[in-house]
Amino acid sequence: MSDFLHQAITVDTYTLVVVALLSGWGGVLTMQVLSRTMLAVIFVPGLVFGALTANYLFNAYHFYPTPDREVNVVIACTLGLIAALLVLLVSLRLMAIVSTLFLQNYAFKSDMVQAPSPYGRQIRRV
Repeated sequence: MSDFLHQAITVDTYTLVVVALLSGWGGVLTMQVLSRTMLAVIFVPGLVFGALTANYLFNAYHFYPTPDREVNVVIACTLGLIAALLVLLVSLRLMAIVSTLFLQNYAFKSDMVQAPSPYGRQIRRV
């Protein structure tokens, strides 16, 4: 873990620019698609983390798809960004499902029933 933190903090300028540009555009697209500014603000750090994690994993396992270092950085950051976006969207969907199930217990129940008369309602007797 300390190796990951050390490498994530001491990335070179090129990697930092690639991560910033990809995460920034990912945040803008998230804001446009979801129409929620707060979700975009929450998603951007997750996207940065995903890009830096993928870059670290590519270097740690010596996985280099091309011989060019700059292209490898872009590929790693893009794949990390996609993976992070997938994880964030799945977690967002799971939180929505859990909150819906939780709030169903506290939904207001109507204590009024339709009266035979069309002009009024009566309180339900238990």
